[in-house]
Amino acid sequence: MGFLKDIRNLQQQAEAMTPPAHRVVTGRVASATITAIRDTGLTTDDDTTVELDLSVTCDGDAPYAVTHRQTISRIAIASFQPGATIPVRVDLWDRSSLTIG
Repeated sequence: MGFLKDIRNLQQQAEAMTPPAHRVVTGRVASATITAIRDTGLTTDDDTTVELDLSVTCDGDAPYAVTHRQTISRIAIASFQPGATIPVRVDLWDRSSLTIG
């Protein structure tokens, strides 16, 4: 029984050191300005997957460029045009990874 307890302790330590999978969702709140949008040709349930070139600004830091791929509702696509500013959350460990919203 001690062996299994040791294995569980090691697993818990490893999990504590691994960044959580939801870190983007709980990441830094930021804003991004869309500088370009490209259709990838992929669709899911009539929604289109696009590549967005974004200029991201976090907490007054200098803006930086990111290319982000996301599936967007065909109804909402009109809101995702160059010049539009959108809310994003930036991954705490990788600022090139973000989620819209």
